[in-house]
Amino acid sequence: MGTELDLLSKSELWVTGIRLSDVDLTALAAVVAETLGLGASEVFVTDVRGGNVVFDVLAPSVDLDAVAGQEAALLAALRGFPGVALAPGAAVHSHGVLGVIGAPADQAAAIVSAAAALEERLRAHVARSVAVLSTGPEVARGEIEDTNFPAARDILGAAGFTVHSGGIADDDESLIAARVAHLMEDGFGLVLTTGGVGAEDKDRTIEALQRIAPDLSTAILASYHAGHGRHVKEHVRVGCGQVGGTWLVALPGPTREVRAALPALVRGLHEGLPPAALAEALAEPIRALWRAHRQTAAHHASPAA
Repeated sequence: MGTELDLLSKSELWVTGIRLSDVDLTALAAVVAETLGLGASEVFVTDVRGGNVVFDVLAPSVDLDAVAGQEAALLAALRGFPGVALAPGAAVHSHGVLGVIGAPADQAAAIVSAAAALEERLRAHVARSVAVLSTGPEVARGEIEDTNFPAARDILGAAGFTVHSGGIADDDESLIAARVAHLMEDGFGLVLTTGGVGAEDKDRTIEALQRIAPDLSTAILASYHAGHGRHVKEHVRVGCGQVGGTWLVALPGPTREVRAALPALVRGLHEGLPPAALAEALAEPIRALWRAHRQTAAHHASPAA
C-alpha cells in the first residue's frame, strides 16, 4: 500500500473519444476499478453521451501509487473490453487527486509527494473554515439583529479561523438540517449553529443535527419536568459531533452565552477533544454564567439588612 489520499469530493473521471455498443456498464466500471486498484463496487458509470463516459469513484481515498500515471493502462483495459471502441485521441480526464491518472508514469513519485503536501494544506484550510448558522424566527424576520455571527467572527477569527456567515434559519428542523448539510458539502470544517437548543417544542436544532449525526454528543445546561408550562423536553443542551472531517456544534442563542463558550471551543479543538468531552467543555462556561446570574438575582431579591 502506498500513499492514501482523500479525494475531497473530486471523485469523477471521464474518458473522451470512446464509443460503446451494447456494453455491460457495471462490468465496464469493474474493469476501471481493477486497473486503479479499487474494489469492483467502488466505481460506477454515471453518464454516457457524445463520445464521453463518466465514472464516479465511491471510495473516499485512493492509493496514489496505484493511480498515478495509469492513463495508458486504463485506456488499454477499456480498448480490450467487448463493445468498446476508442478514437486515436482518446484520453482520461479528472480534477483533484484523480488528475494524476493522466500524468507521466515516471513523474509518479514527485506527484505523490506534491499531492500529499497539497492534501495537508487543504485539510488545514478546511479545518479552519467555519460557517455560522443563526436560528430563530425573530432573527429570520429581521426583528432582532444577529449578533452571534459577529461574536464568532471576532473570537474564532482571532484564533486563526476563517469565519463565514451560514445564513439565518427559522426554527424548522428540516430546514436547519438541510442548511447544515449544504454547508458541509461546501467544505466547511466547522458548522456552528446558535439558537434552538432549549426545552420548548419550537427548539429543534439538536434534533436537526441528530438527523445528520445520529451519535451527536450533548451536554445538559438545565433540566425541566417535561409537560409543565412551555417545556415539552427535559433538557436544554449544547451539542457536538463529527461527520467525516466536519465538526457540528450547537450553542444557545443568547450572544453572551455564545461568547462564553467560544474560547472553550477553540481550546477543545486545539487539544483534539472527542465530541462528548468537547460538549461538556462548552457547557461548563455557560452553566457558570447561569449560576452567576442566579446568584445576582437572588442577592437583589433579598431584603435589605
